[in-house]
Amino acid sequence: IDRDITERKRAAEESRNNQALLASIIENIPHMIFVKDAKTLKFVRFNRGGEQLLGYPRAELVGKTDYDFFPKQEADFFTAMDRKVLKGGLILDIHEEPIETRRKGRRLLHTKKVPINGDDGTPQYLLGISEDITERKYSEHVERERARLLEQQQIALCELAKRDVIHTGNLEEALRVITETGSRVLGVERASIWTFNEQGTAMELLDLYERTPNRHITGLTLAAEDYPSYFQAIAQEELAIAAHDAHADVRTREFSQSYLTPLGIGAMLDAPVRRRGHVVGVLCHEHVGGPRPWTTEEVYFSSSLATFLTLALEAHQRWEVEEALVLAKQTAEVASRAKSEFLASVSHEIRTPMNAIIGMADLLWETDLTPDQRKYLRIFRRAGGNLLSLINDILDLSKVEVGHLELESTDFDMSDLVEKAIEILAMRANEKGLELACHLSSDVPRAVIGDPNRLHQILINLISNAIKFTDSGSVTVRVMQDQELLTPGAIRFSISDTGIGIPPDKRAAIFESFTQAHASMTRKYGGTGLGLTISRQLAELMNGRIWVESTMGVGSTFHCCVQLAVQSSPTPTHDNVPINLEGVRTLVVDDHATNRLILRETLATLGAEVTDTASGREALAEWRRAAASAQPYELLLLDCRMPEMDGFQVAEEIRRASPPQSPTIVMLASDHWADDIARTYDMGLGGYLIKPIRKSDLLQTINIALDRSMGIQHMPNSAPVAPIPSTEGRALRVLLVEDSPDNQVLIRSYLKQTPYRLDVADHGAIALKLFKNGYYDLILMDMQMPVMDGYEATKAIRAWEREQDLPPTQVIALTALALKEDGVKILEAGCNAHMTKPIKKQTLLGVLQACKGRRTS
Repeated sequence: IDRDITERKRAAEESRNNQALLASIIENIPHMIFVKDAKTLKFVRFNRGGEQLLGYPRAELVGKTDYDFFPKQEADFFTAMDRKVLKGGLILDIHEEPIETRRKGRRLLHTKKVPINGDDGTPQYLLGISEDITERKYSEHVERERARLLEQQQIALCELAKRDVIHTGNLEEALRVITETGSRVLGVERASIWTFNEQGTAMELLDLYERTPNRHITGLTLAAEDYPSYFQAIAQEELAIAAHDAHADVRTREFSQSYLTPLGIGAMLDAPVRRRGHVVGVLCHEHVGGPRPWTTEEVYFSSSLATFLTLALEAHQRWEVEEALVLAKQTAEVASRAKSEFLASVSHEIRTPMNAIIGMADLLWETDLTPDQRKYLRIFRRAGGNLLSLINDILDLSKVEVGHLELESTDFDMSDLVEKAIEILAMRANEKGLELACHLSSDVPRAVIGDPNRLHQILINLISNAIKFTDSGSVTVRVMQDQELLTPGAIRFSISDTGIGIPPDKRAAIFESFTQAHASMTRKYGGTGLGLTISRQLAELMNGRIWVESTMGVGSTFHCCVQLAVQSSPTPTHDNVPINLEGVRTLVVDDHATNRLILRETLATLGAEVTDTASGREALAEWRRAAASAQPYELLLLDCRMPEMDGFQVAEEIRRASPPQSPTIVMLASDHWADDIARTYDMGLGGYLIKPIRKSDLLQTINIALDRSMGIQHMPNSAPVAPIPSTEGRALRVLLVEDSPDNQVLIRSYLKQTPYRLDVADHGAIALKLFKNGYYDLILMDMQMPVMDGYEATKAIRAWEREQDLPPTQVIALTALALKEDGVKILEAGCNAHMTKPIKKQTLLGVLQACKGRRTS
C-alpha cells in the first residue's frame, strides 16, 4: 500500500512538472497562443506572446470573446473560423489573417486552429497559434517591388540602347529621351541634364523635364561660386550623389533656399557625366516631396543613364565632325571645280597664243635667213620651248593638287625608257663638257607595266637638274632593284653628280614649289623650282618617294623609288636576241669608272672576257702584255678623248705595232664631231659609238665590227615625219573653227603648200551655218570660243547629221587638254579625237593625211 501511494505521489509530481514545463514552453513561445472554450468561444488562456501582440493584459482577455476587442467584421471572421474548426474536428491553417491590435495597429498573422477533445471525444477547447508575419510579408513585398523596379530599369536601359537617337548625333532628341526615361522609371517629378562650360566655372542646362506639366526647359545656368560644395562633390563622386534629404546633405543643402524649398524638392539623385575620364556634366533626378531613401539599384540606374548620356554627347560630336567634314569636302569640291575650270581656262588662254608664237617661229625657221636672223630665231624658239615647259610644269602641278592627274598603266621597256631619257640630255651634258653615264643593273626587269611618260618626266627632271647644277665632272644614272622593298617591280633610280651640292638646311625645301636651294641659284642657273616638286608627287603616285643625299662641294645623289608591275609575257626586243661573244677577249678603255663598269657588265653577260683600264698608257701596257703572252685582245673599245693619251693615239700605236691581224677597235665619243667620225673611218677602225651608249647600238656596232651578223635590226629613234599629202583625187575640205586670228593665220600657213581647201569660222555658230550649207571632210574645232563654244557646236553638228541621216564628219578638237575630264568632255560632245596646243605643223599634216587615207578607203 505504501508503495502504491509513493508511486501515485511520484506520478502526480511528474505530471505537475510536465504541466509546468508545458506551461513554461507555451508562455515563452514568441508567437501568440490562446485557448477558447468550445461552447462560449471565450478566451480561457493567453500566453505572453499574445499579450505583446494584441496589447491587452491577460486579465482583460480571459473570459472575453473576439467581439470585446476587435471590430465586428473581424470578430465575425474569427468566430466563423472557430466554429468551422470545432465542427469539422480538423486543423485549420489560415495563411494570412489580418488583425487590428491595440498598440501595433493592423498586423498580419499566420494562424493555426486545433480542436481539443474531451474524454468523450467531443471538442472541449479550441487551441490557436498565431505567428506575426507582418514584417516578413512586408519584406517580401519590398523585395518583389525592388525586383519589379529593377526589371523596369533593365528594360528601360535595353530600350534606350536600341534607340537610334542615342547613336545618330541628334543631341536634342537624345537629351529628351534620357530625361523622360529617368523621370518615369525613378518616379521623380524632375530630371535635368547640365554640362560644364570650358572653364569649369558654371554649368549650363541642356534639358529639364518636368513630368506633371510634361514639358522641357533649357537655358538656365548654375555658377560654381554659388554652390562650391556641390561642384566639388560632382567632380569627386564615382557613381552618384544620393542625397536622401537634400536639405540636410552637406553636398546639396546649398540649394535649399534658392532652389529646393521654392520647388518643394526633398531628395536628389545626381550622377556625374564623364568623357575620357573627365567630368563634363551631371544628370539630375529630383524628388518633389519629403526625404526619399535612394536604393542601390536606383543609384546604379542613374549612373547607367549618365553613361548613355556620354554616348549621346560623343555621337553628337562625331556628327558635328562628320558634318564639318562633309561641309569641308563640299567646299573643297567647289574649290576644286573652280580651280579645275580656272586651270582649263588658263591652259587654253595660254596655249592659244603659244600655239601661234611657236608655230610662226617654226614657219620662219623654214625660210631663208641671215646668220644673225637665224641666231636670234634660235634664241626665240628656245625661249618659246622653255616657256611651254614652264606652262606644262605649272599645269602638271595644278593637276596633282586638285587630284586630276591619273597614271596610265601600259607595257613598256625599262631599258629603252632610260636610254631615251639619257639620249635627250646627252647633247646638253656634252655642251657643258660633262660625262653622262648610265648603268642599268642586270637584276632590273626590262618588261614592266606603268606610266612610261610620267616616269620619263621624272628622269628628265632629275637628270637635267644634275646637268644644270654641275659645271665639271660627270652625271651618272644608276637603275637597280630597290633593296628595301625587294619586290620585282620596286625600282630605284639614283642620279649622281659632281656639282655644287646642297646645304643640309635646304634639302627638304627644294622639293617645295618654286623653291631652289638658294635664291642665287635661280639667278645663276635659272629654272622655276617646279621640277622636283612635280617629280616627288609623281613618285608618290607611283607608290614611291624621292630623297637626296648631298655633300657641299662634292656633289649630290637624288634617289627615286617607284613601284611598277612586271609583265608576265613580255614581247622580245631587238637587243634581246642573243649575241655570242663567248671567249672574245675584250679591252675596255675609258677614264670614267661608270662607263667601264657598264661596258664590262654588258659584254660579260654575252660571254666576252673583259678587262678594263682607265687611261691610254695603261691600255697600251695591257695590250702589249696580252700580246706577249700569246693571248691578244680581239676587241678594243677606246674612249677617243682621255687626258695625256687619247683613244686615237692608242689606236695608232696598236696599228703600228700589230701584225696584219690587228684587233677590232671601236671608238667611244661623247658627241657627233664630224672630224672624229671621219678620222675613225679613215683609220679603218671598226666603228664609232656616241656616249651614253645604248645597249642596242653597242651590240649592233660590235656585231658589224666583228663581221658576225646576228640579224639585229636597228630601230629608228624617232617617229617618221608625216609626208606632204599627195594631190591625187579631190583635195580634202577642212573647216577651221578658231577665234584667235593669230592661230587662223598659223593654220593657213601650215596648209599653204598643200592641196587642202581651208574655210575659217570665228566661232561655233558660224561653223554650224557653214557646215549645214557645205561639205567638209574634216573639222578642226577649238573648244573654247565666244558666242558658241566647241562643245555646243560639235553637239549641234552631230544632232543635225542625225536629223539628215548623214554619216558623221571627222571632228578634231583643238584644246589645251589641261585635265583628264577635258578629254572625256570632248568625246562626250562628239569629237573623234583631239590635238593638244601648241600644234606642230607635222602633227597637223599627219592627222590630215590619216583622214585622207580613211576617206580613200
